Amino acid sequence: MGNVIETENLIKIYGQTPAVDRVSLHVPKGSIYGLLGRNGAGKTTIMRMLLNLIRPNSGTILLFGDDHRSNSGASYRRVGSIIETPGFYENLTGRENL
Repeated sequence: MGNVIETENLIKIYGQTPAVDRVSLHVPKGSIYGLLGRNGAGKTTIMRMLLNLIRPNSGTILLFGDDHRSNSGASYRRVGSIIETPGFYENLTGRENL
């Protein structure tokens, strides 16, 4: 089985503050993973990078073997996420938000 998610040395810095520092993940197909940590540990930032909502300062992300920098969108059509605080785009319909 291949990995569905792979990250290598992800780094995200906001100003002078590191939010994510050299995170590497390997999530095999068919597995279930959770990100656990205290507030401010970088869990949401990691998810936002995995979903291509924000870009890492450095490091690589592979979803289904596709590099996040390719921006093809094919791998992102296979991914869904539910975040803790629901956020809706006001300019989209209910169906489009889903």
